[in-house]
Amino acid sequence: MASGSARPGWLELGVAAVTAVFLYLVCGVAAYFVAEDFPIVLGQVNFLISGLAPLGAFAAAVLVRIRDFRPFGLRHTSLLWLLTGFVIGLVCFGLSWPVSAIFDPLFPGSEGVQQPYRDAAQSGAASLIVAVGLGGVLTPLGEEALFRGVLATFLFRWGSCISVVFSATVFAVAHGINAVMPLALMIGLANGVLLWRSGSIWPAVMLHIAYNSAGIVYHGLGY
Repeated sequence: MASGSARPGWLELGVAAVTAVFLYLVCGVAAYFVAEDFPIVLGQVNFLISGLAPLGAFAAAVLVRIRDFRPFGLRHTSLLWLLTGFVIGLVCFGLSWPVSAIFDPLFPGSEGVQQPYRDAAQSGAASLIVAVGLGGVLTPLGEEALFRGVLATFLFRWGSCISVVFSATVFAVAHGINAVMPLALMIGLANGVLLWRSGSIWPAVMLHIAYNSAGIVYHGLGY
């Protein structure tokens, strides 16, 4: 099929889903053997998995049939859209406090879910730089490629509303049934709208980079 008329279908979605599950499981088993006595290492490994596993699933979806990045939202966009995504990411970071205040009581016992990431951010300048590179840049790139580039673009055939809401919901649930889920839903909804309005995943990537990096630096400063 010519790349201009192709778009992600059931084949791409299925290949991406199976590949993602496989990679997350394999990498998760590998991370299990990272001793919990070394939380810095565990946090960095988790950041690495969060980026590489979805990137691998995205690559498999692209290669299985279409072999063109553009139908998956990797299209040129304007500097204004990129800046818009970045600013919205910082706004979402500011909103994370009231969102957490509202929803955290619904998920008792999940306070430590993010602790390895905080440990990685708070363990010196070198560890903070690595954490920003892995969790602040690589993870957003991987997750947006999979959840917006594959899933959301696939769902656009049923309308923008279904695509934005359903892809955000899957993205949120993929983060686990814990206190992180409402925050992931907020990011997913914002990024779905950005993809819909801009036609490119890059503004969503910029939002995600701004949000994750701000959080990592915030914890790296000891908060």
